Parts: sequence; C-alpha cells; structure tokens
Amino acid sequence: MLRFPFIVIMISLATGLFAQDTIVKLSGRIKTDVEVMKIDSDYVYYLTEKDREVNSQGRLKPKTMERVDVFEVLYENGTSELAYRVDGEGFIVEPDSMRYYVAGCTEAYASAHNRFVGPLTMVITMGASYVIKPYYIVAVPALTSAIIAAFKPKFPHDEIQGDYVNRLYILGYQDTKKIKKVKSSVFFGMAGLGASFLLHMYL
Repeated sequence: MLRFPFIVIMISLATGLFAQDTIVKLSGRIKTDVEVMKIDSDYVYYLTEKDREVNSQGRLKPKTMERVDVFEVLYENGTSELAYRVDGEGFIVEPDSMRYYVAGCTEAYASAHNRFVGPLTMVITMGASYVIKPYYIVAVPALTSAIIAAFKPKFPHDEIQGDYVNRLYILGYQDTKKIKKVKSSVFFGMAGLGASFLLHMYL
C-alpha cells in the first residue's frame, strides 16, 4: 500500500513516547496516542491515555468516531485497517487514490499557514463600520469569506515535491488550505464585529 513520507514522519514524531495506534481522518487530521478497540459498520471505538481506567461498573468506556469520517487506522504492530469505503455515502474515489487526497490534506494542516487572511478580514470589518450603516456590517465577514472561498489556493510546487504529488494530492492540499482560510476569515470577522460594536458604544 502507498505511504507518504510526510505522514510517516508526523506519526513517528507524535508516537515517539507511546507506541500506540493512530487514526487518520478523511479530513487529513491525524489522531495519535490512542488504542483502537474495534471498527464496526458505523463507528471506530478507541481509548485515549485518560480513558484507560476502569469505571465504577468495572468497564472501560471507549470514545467513538464516526467511521464515515475515518480513512484508516494504523496499529501499533505495524498493520493497518482501512475504514474508508466506496459506497452510498458519496465516496466514489478508490482507496489507493483517496490516500493521495488525504495525504495532501494532512500536509496542508501542517504547513499551510494563513497569517494575513484573518487579521485582514478583521481590519476590513472594523473599517467598514465607519463607512456603512451598523446593520449592514454583519454582512461584511460573510462577504469577505465568500470571496476567499471563490479562489483556489496555489500549491507550493517549489516546496513540496515527490512522486506522490499528483492531482489528488494537490486537490487535497488546496481544499484544506481553503477551508483554513475561510475559518480564519470567519473567526476574525466575528472578532471584528464585536470590536466594532464596542468601539461605537464607548467612543
């Protein structure tokens, strides 16, 4: 099965102290330091370090994660179990191809930073409060986020290179980077709204 250098490095660093299982989500997020109990048709059952104590009924109470959100489980013994299914959930990409997309998402979470998008949205929102009527200001963060979502982020070909960088890998990277930008824009936009109202109230 295909493996990507970045994911392997991330998992190795994260699990250096605890040789445990790893859950790779479809979003590209990686959850380490867990013990996966089982995978059924609907959920992935797992324990974290804090969940290993037996409760008053003498049982372990595992956490659950919807299987539809999980791509793969990597076990401590070096084996893996694919949770991703090509089925009626709308997933039509074959697992080996989807692996590239997920790896691109993981890369974006780790290396795609949006230091200017959020603060810029906040500045625009606060500036707009001095130009347009107050009840129109609430639309500014939404409009800014919509504009950001309309553009596809560039992929850093000069920084990320390798045989694994294909169309799906790039798409996963771009989709995740866009999501991060939109979330940052919304968060800072809401902060800008709050700051604007406070300024108008006390100044």
